[in-house]
Amino acid sequence: MSTVINAGSETRMDWLKNILHSLPLESISDILGEIAIWWGQMVKDVPPADLPMYAYLGGSILVLVLWLLVARILPKPLGGMSWMILFAVLLAPGTALGDSSEIAPASISVVYAVMMKDFAGAIANMLPILVVLVIGLFIGFMWQLIRGAFASSLDKARSRTAEDTQATMQLTTGSYLAEGATVTEQSDTNVNLEKDSTLNKKANSDMSDK
Repeated sequence: MSTVINAGSETRMDWLKNILHSLPLESISDILGEIAIWWGQMVKDVPPADLPMYAYLGGSILVLVLWLLVARILPKPLGGMSWMILFAVLLAPGTALGDSSEIAPASISVVYAVMMKDFAGAIANMLPILVVLVIGLFIGFMWQLIRGAFASSLDKARSRTAEDTQATMQLTTGSYLAEGATVTEQSDTNVNLEKDSTLNKKANSDMSDK
């Protein structure tokens, strides 16, 4: 039994190692360096009171950009869905704690309600996240439909072009073959005529000798 558990854990570890090896770590580090420089220039003149909001928005955008690299490794539907779930969790708008007039991420209110064991409040604060997630998934579904229709039309156009090219090549090759067959027939006819004339000459010469 222990060998089976160890084999399962080794398989999971191998899967995680393959994912880590397939990640473009060098490009991720380059992107992080460029973002750090850009972020320092951006918040240089920001008032201290607005720094938390800028930090949260910048961190959320950074996480979403980096998750695009991870989503490419995942299967096609799961990658897009995971990115959309992360977007909804990070950027769905809600109200600030203690002040309903200020906008804050809805996920913070959900976490606070769960910590306070206010499950009704957690469900209520989760509604904006679900709304953003449903809208995002619907937009992604429509985009996939439009992309699929566009790709199928391109494939049809390419297949028609290939068929037209093949038909043109067949017509051209067929005309060349017809001309070649005519020339061959004419050459065979000339050879036969020459053979007949040679035979006639030989017969006439034999008759004259007799």
